[in-house]
Amino acid sequence: MGQLPPHLELQRSRVSCNKDAPIHTESIQYSGAYASMGIDNGSRLDRFSNNFRVEVVRLNEDDMEFDMIVIDAAIANSFRRILIAELPTMAIEKVLIANKTSIIQDEVLAHRLGLVPIRVDPRLFDYLSKNDQPNEKNTIVFKLHVQCKRGSPRIT
Repeated sequence: MGQLPPHLELQRSRVSCNKDAPIHTESIQYSGAYASMGIDNGSRLDRFSNNFRVEVVRLNEDDMEFDMIVIDAAIANSFRRILIAELPTMAIEKVLIANKTSIIQDEVLAHRLGLVPIRVDPRLFDYLSKNDQPNEKNTIVFKLHVQCKRGSPRIT
């Protein structure tokens, strides 16, 4: 068997989750892509089931870090997306604006507020259906009251 150059081997065999986005999530499906270098790029179930393993690197109450070994990058990315989708999360859903004089449109501000992750365990709350009244068991209420005056320091 031949060897791929290090940069190609990294792209072929690793998915790295950076802070902004994962990299090397694509894969080359053509089984003869590396044939000239003596590398078998084919997918076989028996080879996958015999070689695939998961090694837990770090596990604590809030997070888990693990390595999936001998798996295609696209399949590893699929697992990553499934895990993210299954995490219980909460976000801002309704924004009521009373008085706003900034140049940002109300809809854009509401959308941006909805993208801010709220650090709370959603399992501690009840699901709010259409017939329910908001209360402390199914709703979190935030109030944003900020005033910026000309010449004052910038608020972050």
